Amino acid sequence: MPFAVGAQDFGIALGDIQDEYDLAGGAVVLFCDDSLLLSQPFGSAHFEAGLSVTDQTKFRIASISKTITAMAFMQLVDDGLCSLDDDISIWLGYSVRNPNYPNTPITPRMLLSHTSTIIDGGNYDSFLSQTYASDIVPSLEELVSTTGSAYSDVLFNGTSPGSYFNYSNLNFGILGTVIEAVSTERFDAYCKNHILDPLGIDASFRIADLDDLEQLAALYRKQNGQWVIQADDFQNGLPNESYLANYTPGTNALRFAPQGGLRISAIDLAKIFRVFLNNGTVDGTIMLSPSAVDDMLGLEWTFDGSNGNNYYGLFRSWGLGMHRLTNTLNQDIVLSGSDLMIGHPGEAYGLVSDAYIDPQRNLGLVFITNGCGDGYSTLTGSAFYAVEKEIFDLADSFLTGNACDGLSHTGEALFAASLSIFPNPADQHVQLDFPRSGAHRIMIYDIHGKSVLDAVVTTDQWKFNCAELNAGVYAVVVDGVFQRLIIER
Repeated sequence: MPFAVGAQDFGIALGDIQDEYDLAGGAVVLFCDDSLLLSQPFGSAHFEAGLSVTDQTKFRIASISKTITAMAFMQLVDDGLCSLDDDISIWLGYSVRNPNYPNTPITPRMLLSHTSTIIDGGNYDSFLSQTYASDIVPSLEELVSTTGSAYSDVLFNGTSPGSYFNYSNLNFGILGTVIEAVSTERFDAYCKNHILDPLGIDASFRIADLDDLEQLAALYRKQNGQWVIQADDFQNGLPNESYLANYTPGTNALRFAPQGGLRISAIDLAKIFRVFLNNGTVDGTIMLSPSAVDDMLGLEWTFDGSNGNNYYGLFRSWGLGMHRLTNTLNQDIVLSGSDLMIGHPGEAYGLVSDAYIDPQRNLGLVFITNGCGDGYSTLTGSAFYAVEKEIFDLADSFLTGNACDGLSHTGEALFAASLSIFPNPADQHVQLDFPRSGAHRIMIYDIHGKSVLDAVVTTDQWKFNCAELNAGVYAVVVDGVFQRLIIER
């Protein structure tokens, strides 16, 4: 995106976004493959306890948890204990089949890419509630096997497994159960022992594992003008864990919420995503093989107009436990200068979260808020929520002046050097001469990172009427390349 800002201005602009969208609290982290560029916590972690968000504050990050679940499974693949194309029925010990395609096995690859044809329908919600509330955790077989007491055909859509995308939380509850069956460890314990502890991260799918409950943010929704806690209010003690005494790994990992229940700080989440910028290794610790990283980031599904539910343009491409952004105008753009970003969004109990990397530019971002009072509004020009787009634009403005290695490529530098903007300073009109022909995306932002223009032109020369803009400094971004524009009167 836009006009380069420093850390101090970033904090001020973030405060403006917090006010505009009525955010309870949260954090933004920007990072390279080998380091943090910026960590900016803000707001309240727990209003009632008077706790502010800090770098150590942990959030229940919702669906970004799926990426960590995917990492856990890929570790088992790396160890040769299972494969992406196994029939999951073999590991679960009972048959899981789409009733419309009884001879087609459902595989981990399908679960990871949301092409299994399993959907969050039928009795899923009531079964999930029972799973969370019972001292005796019900077997997942009761939901997904045709002989189960909670089974329903509407748990599957009518397409052939592997061919159609439909985002489903249940996919990852099943995958977590497969992880247990393969590893013989409880899902939460596996992730702690093989991912979180080796990275030196205080995080967990289990509340009792966290070092300090005062570092856990409550999740809020605004109701009748008041913040009301929706989840993670444990200031007065740990939740009941009597179910653990009777739990057998491989039974029903939904109890540990592999689809959305990881509690982790924004900084530590960034560390996990740095694994994908470093071929599976971060700070000397090997998490995945390079081939496993390639599999996760690689293309498994892409939207062709009819082969899936693209969720209003947000989900247009998918890897293995990873959302692939196609940089489609007005839909799934995070950073304007990134042709491809890969990661995951999250939303639950009032929280909104994002974690994405650009493997070509060696950079990434994490955004988490534990409550958004504006009701999740949207803006024309993005399939993300309005608050997410504002954060992405602000991140763009910071990254403009704080490059990771490889951020400024030779071709971009040559383009920037030969891109002509005149007059500059300007008054009434600005003319842009492009160094190469073709379509060009032009975005102009004011000093606060607010968009004042977003257009695509196909001429070699373009004029912009700036008479109605206030005097000041603006950022002109052409095809992801930044130039400064001054308007004087």
